[in-house]
Amino acid sequence: MRPRPVILFVFAYGAGLSTGLLRFGDPAGVSLALLALGFWGRSHLLGLLAAAALVGRLSGDLARERERTECAATLPAGRVELVGVLEEPADSAGGGTVVLPRRAGCGGTVEARWPARHPLPAGATVTLAAQWIPRPPGIGRADGILVVDSIRAVTPGGGAAARLRTWLTEGIHALYGARAPIVEALVLNRRATMDATLRDQYAQSGLVHLLSISGFHVGLLAGWVFLIARALLSRERALLLAALVSVSYVAFLGWPPPATRAAALTLLAAASQVRQRRVEPDALLAVTCLLVLLVDPWALLDLGAWLSAAALWGATTFARWSDRRLGSGFGWRTLAASVGATLATAPLTASVLGTVSLIGIALNFVAIPLAAWAVPGVLASLLLLPIGHAAAAAMAAGAGMALAGLDGLARLGAAVPGGHLLVPAEWSSAVPWVAVLAIALWGLRRTTVSVALLRWSLGGAAMIWIVTALWWAPLSADAGSTLTLHFLSVGQGDGAVLRTPGGHWVVIDAGPRSDHDDAGRRIVVPFLRRQGARRVSAVVVSHAHADHLGGVRAVLDQFPVDLVLEPGELVPDPLYLSFLDEVAAVSAPWKAGRPGDRFELDSVTFTLLHPDPAWPEWGDDLNEDSIVLLVRYRDFEALFPGDAGWHAESLMAGQVGGVDLLKVGHHGSRTATGDAWLDELHPRAAVISVGASNRYGHPAPETLARLAAHEVSVWRTDREGDVIVTSDGRTMTVRGRRGSESYSTH
Repeated sequence: MRPRPVILFVFAYGAGLSTGLLRFGDPAGVSLALLALGFWGRSHLLGLLAAAALVGRLSGDLARERERTECAATLPAGRVELVGVLEEPADSAGGGTVVLPRRAGCGGTVEARWPARHPLPAGATVTLAAQWIPRPPGIGRADGILVVDSIRAVTPGGGAAARLRTWLTEGIHALYGARAPIVEALVLNRRATMDATLRDQYAQSGLVHLLSISGFHVGLLAGWVFLIARALLSRERALLLAALVSVSYVAFLGWPPPATRAAALTLLAAASQVRQRRVEPDALLAVTCLLVLLVDPWALLDLGAWLSAAALWGATTFARWSDRRLGSGFGWRTLAASVGATLATAPLTASVLGTVSLIGIALNFVAIPLAAWAVPGVLASLLLLPIGHAAAAAMAAGAGMALAGLDGLARLGAAVPGGHLLVPAEWSSAVPWVAVLAIALWGLRRTTVSVALLRWSLGGAAMIWIVTALWWAPLSADAGSTLTLHFLSVGQGDGAVLRTPGGHWVVIDAGPRSDHDDAGRRIVVPFLRRQGARRVSAVVVSHAHADHLGGVRAVLDQFPVDLVLEPGELVPDPLYLSFLDEVAAVSAPWKAGRPGDRFELDSVTFTLLHPDPAWPEWGDDLNEDSIVLLVRYRDFEALFPGDAGWHAESLMAGQVGGVDLLKVGHHGSRTATGDAWLDELHPRAAVISVGASNRYGHPAPETLARLAAHEVSVWRTDREGDVIVTSDGRTMTVRGRRGSESYSTH
């Protein structure tokens, strides 16, 4: 069936917009090509689509030009002093907020990390000193984080919206206490203050959609307003009032793309009902997506907007078939909508987030009714607060029980074996889920239930054979008497996985973790799953910095671990303390590594050379206290020095001797991998684990020059991707994007 023109129009507009946002092609050349296509097109539809693409292109170019003047793109990296207005209240516990810089010669807001013990209301004008850390450039708009060090002056102020935000935040904390972060997510679209573990559990259980203000929340709000207004107004006026309240609420939130789409959908649906117009779901969805792009062109590159639109399309598509073939009862409709939303979003979550949650299909039967009571209960408690605290507290207690149920469901879903699948966060991970979605849609296409089941069975059987073949390939590829070292491309951090000849696995660091990413969950765990690993013999943490330690927790969550080895230097860092809690929770044997410690797996020996708490500089610098690990298999030797620099290298002088492979210390920092160290090690090849366009300037030109002077072949994860080293104990082969090279051992 041919798509409706409005759907084609939106696709054409989005295609043109993407070329502008991504700087694809010369603006004048692309515009002229689209003009020519529209002029010489033989149909009115082709001309309309060319015009839509041209308007989209111009909109993308304008958005890019505006971005150049935004503070996120113009603030210099490093120390800054500026005057700004708090767009959101700053909590006494610190955490995230949003700052609108003033008199900085730029526009737009920036995310800020606020220091503890400095609570301020929204709307306050502050003079502050901070560190601006831009994020590496990507396909999206410029971004970064403003880490505030000190506040010099504060001027109270702010309009009605700012005062309302402050009042709501204070009321939420007064009524809900420890549950305030999840309430802020449900009402104010703020997830920065949520516990990271709980947020991960919602994602792993497939319930994260409940924390994002999108169609579900806006629909609930509109539904309750309609029910209340219907007692006083006509049906048409109640519908319009519900839609207007929804739009006003989304405007108060700042027009986040998923909520904007939902508000537009509510308004258009209400208008259609009032005018007694038949609504075509896919066309209506396309129009709402177009409205979102008109409000914010950058929503085209916003994952939340894509997930929201895909989930609604999948839910409505599958629910329509279910209504026709299975009935319109709550059970069948919920099942069909959950399956449709999960399959429609799976290619996106697999390729971008590295996870697909299937357990959410079952949990939604309980979670959706709970949320349907919790969200109105929360809103009612806040509305009652000005009238009387006792009534508001009573309502909050009831809503709190529903919220506790949601938290319990999230924890339960995250703990179910196989409930969520971890895959590499790359485009190829979307391929099997696109195939599954195609098979599911094939089953829905003009069929009875029996024919649909037959089609799904045939498609499922074909998928099983394909998955079996792909699963078997890596298991047989590394078989034999070969040691394999995988230096994974985890960004600005270290993450290496070793497979011994007998099939034992050792993880040496697991990449960085932040509020926005977890290399362990996104890269390391999927890699181990793909390779057929069932347990990990040892996890070696070089030191307690986030770019090495961050992803380890995901490994501990997903695999039994026989030994955890780390320097044992107690640091008052929440990430390190949560790592120790996780080690205790999974009952993994833990040991503080010391020089001379040694273990052996399949004739591969692992020997620790550093750190020694007795050395004079112990505790001065975590980098210098990194575990330095020597891996030996027959005549092959590889050295992993973590982030140890010149001081640690001088301490170990004369203790190592020649090695075949060197993992370059501290990502190629200028103060590591000195000439004396290279003179002693004389490695054949070196691997630098480093992120592209990192703000530290790694690897340093001086370090690269030293490696070149010692005739060391350098392999970098920012250029090569994953670097794979194999050795039979006599020779060594290194593979990356540029090809492979073989070396004899010392």
